[in-house]
Amino acid sequence: MDDIAFRISAFSARGGRRYMEDVFQVRVEPEEPPGSRGPPHRTSPQTAQTPLGPVSAVWVENTSTGGQGPETPSTGGTAHTTVHTSRSVAFFAVFDGHGGQEAAHFARDHLWDLLRTQRGFWSLDNEEVCAALRKGFIACHHAMWKKLPEWPKTPTGLPSTSGTTASVVVIRGTQMYVAHVGDSAVVVGERDEDSDVRLKALEVTQDHKPEVPEERERIERLGGSVMKKSGVNRVVWKRPRLTHNGPVRRSTVIDQIPFLAVARALGDLWSYDFYSGEFVVSPEPDTAVVTLDPTRHRYVILGSDGLWNMMSPKDAVNMCYSHDKMVGPRGQSCAARLGRTALVFWKQRMLRADNMTVLVLALQERGGAPLPMHQDEVVLDLAAGARNGPYPGSPPASGCKDRQVGGRTVRVADSRPVKGSLPLPSHNVNVPYKNLVNLLSRRMCSW
Repeated sequence: MDDIAFRISAFSARGGRRYMEDVFQVRVEPEEPPGSRGPPHRTSPQTAQTPLGPVSAVWVENTSTGGQGPETPSTGGTAHTTVHTSRSVAFFAVFDGHGGQEAAHFARDHLWDLLRTQRGFWSLDNEEVCAALRKGFIACHHAMWKKLPEWPKTPTGLPSTSGTTASVVVIRGTQMYVAHVGDSAVVVGERDEDSDVRLKALEVTQDHKPEVPEERERIERLGGSVMKKSGVNRVVWKRPRLTHNGPVRRSTVIDQIPFLAVARALGDLWSYDFYSGEFVVSPEPDTAVVTLDPTRHRYVILGSDGLWNMMSPKDAVNMCYSHDKMVGPRGQSCAARLGRTALVFWKQRMLRADNMTVLVLALQERGGAPLPMHQDEVVLDLAAGARNGPYPGSPPASGCKDRQVGGRTVRVADSRPVKGSLPLPSHNVNVPYKNLVNLLSRRMCSW
């Protein structure tokens, strides 16, 4: 079966919260041969100005400016990657931070590199790939120890309590590998044999909540505990009373604070148990493998709990399905439809909306009728590398131009900055979340 081709759309909103702690990442890179551990060959920026084939790309959402304006991306150490193979691997991730944005940003910046360099990641054996995913998550978690002194302390002067959920999808060929900690989720929309107008929702991930029996048993076995606060089960943070000075002894008064509403996460280094040598809030992910079939599977949705607290998986996949059938070309994207509808639900229930991030992959059946391209969507064909352009055949957008490459006309991003937009450093982009896909569609018109 051919590699997967799909449309990608993204939506992210701060909601009613004071800070935006959600981030997401999309990366497209050349697939490495089985057994390979190192990164692909890097070419210098001078020799890669006119690529002779597909190039790797990274789309990174950055909210460090709080959505108040663009942040100039760093150009240090970035370069094109020449691809000597026609196949690509795609990486998608949603991180929902808590206790500060530091852990989510660290995972966004480092998790992929730690995953792809694990032994077995490029294997053709699914069990080896899943084992590499688990090792990569744990490596990312432990790497945060070195950064902990640099992260802002809590208002009481204690080390940072920052942590993040992580829902990760890696697509190679027709295989979709999923790794997950926390309460973000990955859902697949699948055709229902009994209905032509509805899809079934396949919940690939399950929330890691402290009240889940398996999680509660693991927490208590490590010396932790679970308590309710305001009706929500939380992992307890056991810490010396703030007035305590000196080493912790048997007589030291320990406060028990119902703290975290997820049982697994990256970060949350406060949960380390010195007696067992393990983290009560575990960084080890659940993993799963799904063989994608575009004739059956129509959508893959990654979302933070800001979406799933307001919308069931079945409603989400069917909203995308009906949206594509009812909305003509150049309408709002599926991700935007889901996100904006969820924000309305938060408002209707008179609740303060949580941070929300949604990624939607709409699978395209080869030889089938093409689905309409909506605004702020990107097309990706893993058999031919990354290709970007909101409307195939549309005239060049501002900041883009046509170029003859290998006897064919391709649309490439102009290296000159467009007035009012960010400079384009190779194919790395860091922009406020509201402008991410819009900027990609407007500037990075072709790889």
